[in-house]
Amino acid sequence: MGKRSFVRGAAVLACAGLLSKFLGAIFRIPLTYVIGSEGMGLYQMAYPIYSFLLVTSSAGLPVAISKMVSEKIALNDYAGAHRVFRASLFLLAGIGILTSVLLFSFSGAVARAVGNPNAVYSILAIAPGLFFVSVLSAFRGYFQGMQHMNPTALSQVVEQVVKLVLGLWLASRWVKWGVQFGAAGAMLGVTLSEVTALALLLGIYWRKKAGIWDDIKKSRWGRYRESMGDIMKRMVNIAVPVTIGASLMPLVALADEIIVVNRLVRVINYDTGFPYTMEEATRLYGLLTAYAGPLINFPTIITIALAMSVVPAISESYALKDWNSINSKAETAMCLALLIGLPAGVGISALAQPIIQLLYASLDNTEAVRAGNILSVLSIGVLFLTVIQTLTGILQGIDRMVVPVRNLLIGALVKVAVSYILIGVPGLNILGAAIGTVVCYLTAALLDFAAVVKHIGISRRFMLLTSKFAFAAAFMGAVVLIFYKQLMTAVGGGPGTILAVFIGIIVYVLLLIIMGAVDIRDLRVLLGDGKLAEKLFGMRLRNE
Repeated sequence: MGKRSFVRGAAVLACAGLLSKFLGAIFRIPLTYVIGSEGMGLYQMAYPIYSFLLVTSSAGLPVAISKMVSEKIALNDYAGAHRVFRASLFLLAGIGILTSVLLFSFSGAVARAVGNPNAVYSILAIAPGLFFVSVLSAFRGYFQGMQHMNPTALSQVVEQVVKLVLGLWLASRWVKWGVQFGAAGAMLGVTLSEVTALALLLGIYWRKKAGIWDDIKKSRWGRYRESMGDIMKRMVNIAVPVTIGASLMPLVALADEIIVVNRLVRVINYDTGFPYTMEEATRLYGLLTAYAGPLINFPTIITIALAMSVVPAISESYALKDWNSINSKAETAMCLALLIGLPAGVGISALAQPIIQLLYASLDNTEAVRAGNILSVLSIGVLFLTVIQTLTGILQGIDRMVVPVRNLLIGALVKVAVSYILIGVPGLNILGAAIGTVVCYLTAALLDFAAVVKHIGISRRFMLLTSKFAFAAAFMGAVVLIFYKQLMTAVGGGPGTILAVFIGIIVYVLLLIIMGAVDIRDLRVLLGDGKLAEKLFGMRLRNE
């Protein structure tokens, strides 16, 4: 695994993403105390709708901006790169206004469709956020295309801090009128966080404007200049398939939202002998989406950052037709994805129940057990999800935008069918939705990998590294289980869980060194500490 220029950008985004995810967890944990599991269910009913409309308005265009800007900069066309930004800013502002108005206008109908009219207040609170985050995405895409990841990283952290502070404050003030209003207060905090992040990026842009115009003056714009119409046409051609692909998973989540509650109220609850009530079904949906779901998404924040960084990096090489560089960057990206996804999936699965009990002490024993079971199933999909995100970025970089869309659509259709069938099995109930998610990710990951092999090719070295990563992750999982049982007896469940996680990380890294799966440059990236990496590598545990 050689060090590549895009890895530094990915590391910046990953650090910000991890901090943002940590702040998001801090937000969700006390929020469960404030509005309870029913309130969290209402919160989660509004969020997939917001996510779906958000990707339809902004997911594809930022990728198109990033790709087109990096290609033009590779050809020294800074003026053209700025014209791409101006065109996308206009488009995203218009689309943001349209989607905000639509969600606000049809909030009542949407709330009734998802099975709980009380969700309308959360939907109304989040609707204006669509405009602000759409404009925000234009600035992020422009900076990413220049491979300047710091502005995006900083805006992500600020966004989470504002959501944490204002969301919790509003939820705590409004919950006295009902959990539906508490959930709406939390959602309004999300909207205000987008406003703050946009203001920050506007300030950064104005600070950098002098340097941007200096580059434009030196640009070869006369030779490569395109009309705004040509820019818009290519942008749409890139953005449409990417948007369709990005909208599939929120759409599936929306379908899950409709299926889970409406399906569970027709399923026999073995504890009572009667079908689940709407309140019971909403609580189970909350356990799936608000408790277990965010935990499996935590490791993917690193691969999301990796995908964001790899698109402009590979697009740059693709513009220059440098296939050796494309292959090298693609294999590095896939190795990093596996390096994260394998141990994360195994570790979460091994410690699913203790993790739930550590993070969500407010859950009673029955709900904690259910959430733990859900998490143990969902964690299997962590590996496949991290691979999907990285492979999608690689394919987008080589102008194969439609391929991951097709593959994810196949996976999504499989998920809907599997979830609908398995939720109806009384012994599985909510676990059926989790199994459907895992099957979806597995299907799409296998199809994406086959496409990368076809278009780019894979070396034997990559396959050998993959087998080493898999062995190290499996061995780590066994060690973690053994140590947790001992630590739980000695120091208690909470401290035992934390210590078991750290032991697992140490075992995994040492095994990688012993097997020669990483070198000192990789350790610097993994550990974020050059001196520690040198000390570990100096132990000469790696087989030469």
